[in-house]
Amino acid sequence: MYFITAVALTLVATLLWFIFRKKKILHFNYLTMIFGAASLMWLIDVIFSAAKGEEPFGFEALDRWISLWTLLAGFALWGIIVLILYRLEKKEVESN
Repeated sequence: MYFITAVALTLVATLLWFIFRKKKILHFNYLTMIFGAASLMWLIDVIFSAAKGEEPFGFEALDRWISLWTLLAGFALWGIIVLILYRLEKKEVESN
């Protein structure tokens, strides 16, 4: 479930990036990279789970919590990046 969630969030972030590409202040490119990296990480986990003979796609309660925390951590990290970059850009404009 966490892999499916990460891939879905990557697709949504990529779509937002293309729609709002002229609004650079939103930095959706970072959100796409965050969820893309999470998707790659979970893809590797799915491959190794399948290689060990385990069920690669789990839909247990723990998987739902992992998906939720992946979503929240990704958006929190993106929010921090956007705030830091906004402050840096604001300081740069003020110094000029």
